[in-house]
Amino acid sequence: MLFRELRAVHQIHEFEAVIGAPAEMILEAVHRAPELTRRMLRGVIADAAFRTFVVPEVALHGWRDVTPEGNFAYDYKLSDDAGPVTVQVKLQRSARGAPVVRPGGRFGFASAVFMTETQKTRTGTDGDENKTRPYRYGEFDILAVSMQPSTGKWDRYMYTLGRWLLLGKQGGEMATLQPVTMEPGEFWTDDFRTAAQWFRADDGGKRMKIVPKVPAKAQHPKEA
Repeated sequence: MLFRELRAVHQIHEFEAVIGAPAEMILEAVHRAPELTRRMLRGVIADAAFRTFVVPEVALHGWRDVTPEGNFAYDYKLSDDAGPVTVQVKLQRSARGAPVVRPGGRFGFASAVFMTETQKTRTGTDGDENKTRPYRYGEFDILAVSMQPSTGKWDRYMYTLGRWLLLGKQGGEMATLQPVTMEPGEFWTDDFRTAAQWFRADDGGKRMKIVPKVPAKAQHPKEA
């Protein structure tokens, strides 16, 4: 009884007033929502977790959040004395409650990889009728992938450079699905500042690539 009286006059979060419903009702709606809605919500949480955990941590090392108001192809713009870098935040891909795992050899990696999906939320076309949902190279500098599905923790991210991502079907377009190595290595790191150093270094134009499949006949040539 006392709890109900207190809840009637005290909000848990200001979003209750924005949407016009108590937190309990909002959570119940999310709980009953279809999987697609939950997946979208988890992506929103991954974004919010970056602001909650990563932004304050890198601020201790001289980074400032200079993200402008408005809609952009990136989620955050962080800057230090060397200048700004833009960050797009995505969530590690999962299916049926488990992280998606694929053979790494297809992408040139020695061991299995996780996957992430990199595409814009809305689909549209430009003046030439090209789909605008895929990201294009140059729209963000660093990709931050929340590893919550495999770690159970919202403060864990893996980072790579936007220019290193797999090429999509159209020129200048990123592939929708991207491999994420399970451990830091040549293309992925678990430290934002390392990714920023990579971005500012000359990498010779390297990029992750799909390894062509070897035809079965080539794998097992007939003996003469």
